[in-house]
Amino acid sequence: MFIVLTILPLFSASAKDLRFAVVPKFYGVFFDQSKKGCKDAASQIEGVECVYLGPEKASVRIQDKIIEQLIDEGIDGIAVAVTQSKFLAENSLQKAKQAGIPVITYDSDFNDLTLEKYKNLRLAYIGTNNFELGMALGEQLKTLRPNGGTLIIQSGRPDSPNLNLRMMGIRSALSGKRYARPPGKLLINDHGWTEVREPFFNFDQLTRAVKQMESVLKGRPIQADSFIAVGGWSQNDEALYRKMMVPYKGKLNRKELVIVMSDASPSQLVMLRDHLAHANVGQSPYEMGRQAILTLLKIVKKQRYEEVIHTPLNFCTPDNYDTCTKSL
Repeated sequence: MFIVLTILPLFSASAKDLRFAVVPKFYGVFFDQSKKGCKDAASQIEGVECVYLGPEKASVRIQDKIIEQLIDEGIDGIAVAVTQSKFLAENSLQKAKQAGIPVITYDSDFNDLTLEKYKNLRLAYIGTNNFELGMALGEQLKTLRPNGGTLIIQSGRPDSPNLNLRMMGIRSALSGKRYARPPGKLLINDHGWTEVREPFFNFDQLTRAVKQMESVLKGRPIQADSFIAVGGWSQNDEALYRKMMVPYKGKLNRKELVIVMSDASPSQLVMLRDHLAHANVGQSPYEMGRQAILTLLKIVKKQRYEEVIHTPLNFCTPDNYDTCTKSL
């Protein structure tokens, strides 16, 4: 005998179907987890659809055109991971505001200058407390190398507000200082820590991120004994990352170079298990996507909502790689 179970939706939106868009910076391991979160949330709400649409590669102009396309198609709300604050604020998101379409940000918020100039352009931010993530990355490095050392930081874009906050957090954790504004100041013998060069910026290009990291592994032309990435770029292609790491596995085992990475996707945790990094500090992109749908629904239905939702971090090492994300 077969029993047919009917799964009822947890929520009901309204008689009118609602379409909410989640617009990542680009498609990839990290942002695609936000897709799953938004799709799962929408599937539990009758009459609500999640539209996940973004650039194949990071490009503010393509992201801007995608948002314009969504507006023209009559989207009911937009959650966007901001690539460049000023450009989006002055272009597609102005059009969204004029059309009465609510906008929230996730993962990457507008910078302070944009928020001040364009008040109420976005109604909520959902994502990591980026300064705290940077602090966590720095603390992980201090645990692994308690006597200080030489450091290279890798970031995406120099004008990315969330990444600059992470860099400031790293520098604060290592130096014990507080800085007036992101990204803080280059470390020069601060509590034993020195940045041997300005941060690498990969502009969200994964192959560039891998090449930058490989130059640190080689120790040419610049040597450092510590490397922190404020995003997971070079680990987004597991096969490429593994191929790069093979010649330097002994160097990592001896901690001649300590590697601390942001994010903790399933494939990154497998690499951590295999001692291809020393620590990962993970974010919660699935929860960002889920909360984006729930928040946009509350805004459209004129219910109370939280203007800032900080999603949790998790702390992963080769010793706890299989359990570090289980509670999230």
